[in-house]
Amino acid sequence: MFGRKKDKSKDKKDKYADLQSIVIPDVFYGGQDPYIYHPHTEENTKTNAKKFHFKKNIKSKVVPRPATQSQKNNKKKIWIFGSIGLAIAVGLITWYYINDYNKARAQLIAQNTLPPPPAIVVKNTTPQEIPTTTVVEEVTSSVELATSTPSLQNVFLDFSPILTLDTADVDADSLTDIEESVFGTDSGTWDSDNDKYYDGQEVYNLYNPKGLAPVKIIDSGLVLEYKNVYFGYHIYYPSAWQKGSVDVKETQVLFSASNGDYIEVRVFPKEVGQTFITWFSRNAEGQSYTDLSTFKNRFGEDAMIRKDSLVAYFEDANYIYTIIYHTKDRGPILYRHIMQMMYQSFRMSQSNTVLPDQVTFPSPESSSNTVNIVLPSLENSSTNTTSSNN
Repeated sequence: MFGRKKDKSKDKKDKYADLQSIVIPDVFYGGQDPYIYHPHTEENTKTNAKKFHFKKNIKSKVVPRPATQSQKNNKKKIWIFGSIGLAIAVGLITWYYINDYNKARAQLIAQNTLPPPPAIVVKNTTPQEIPTTTVVEEVTSSVELATSTPSLQNVFLDFSPILTLDTADVDADSLTDIEESVFGTDSGTWDSDNDKYYDGQEVYNLYNPKGLAPVKIIDSGLVLEYKNVYFGYHIYYPSAWQKGSVDVKETQVLFSASNGDYIEVRVFPKEVGQTFITWFSRNAEGQSYTDLSTFKNRFGEDAMIRKDSLVAYFEDANYIYTIIYHTKDRGPILYRHIMQMMYQSFRMSQSNTVLPDQVTFPSPESSSNTVNIVLPSLENSSTNTTSSNN
């Protein structure tokens, strides 16, 4: 007891030498579920061992942020503009192919043009001769191809092809039913005024088809007289039609029907020493001189008339006057007899020649002769005067 002191630190160490420390296994950290506490089946053991073995290698998944409103709007704009661009591209491609098709079709049509309609023959009439039914006759045995004269200068005139057919004429009085409506005559009666002259005959010779002989058509109100103050010519035209000048000096005047057909009167200055044939070859492109025939109208004016009565030429020392019928659509002619009436009335200047009065017929009651009355011609050779025409 009084000897050597006892080492307390050694005693203290020995005191805890026999104690055993319990350490929590690593598998419990982080809320892990160790597989050792699961039922020890072979399948669970492998599965848990696999889970535990690869637990450290599992990567956390990145959750994408929801798109903002501006991002949604940008996507919507991109979709809209993309759709518009696609529609424009499709439209341009479609237009390209359609345009190419139309060009090819136009070329085929130009290469396969139809031959001109059947030719006609115009009766060469004088003021003393009256056409019985119509001024044109159809020739159906053959198709005549025009021998055209190429133009040596710019094209000034536009010509319709030679046309031979008229629209319906129920009463066969040489006025189509449409022309009868222009003059107010009866389309079911060949002689509306019952003066023994059929309606077309009176219009052709510039008489009134609605009034008893000897009333002239200019005095009936059915037609008006146009006087060109620059070139001095006169011409009749239906009062129901419209008149208009293309230029200020009225070198080109149009007389138009309500359906779109019109008759053009145009004046061309002649060069010094120029003949009609020379002028014709330079200006009447596509026309044949052999289709023309000489003609003298009711006022004694010399003219050249195309065989279908739709083109007429007059000339004096200074000018050439053309009268051309234009159709809205190619087909039967509506106003051929009005065209004839117009070139029958044409005068290049104030003429002293006047129309003769029509011969009046005695009534059947006052005639002792019982035979039928024969329709006479309207002759002016014995009754022409030299008084001034209004």
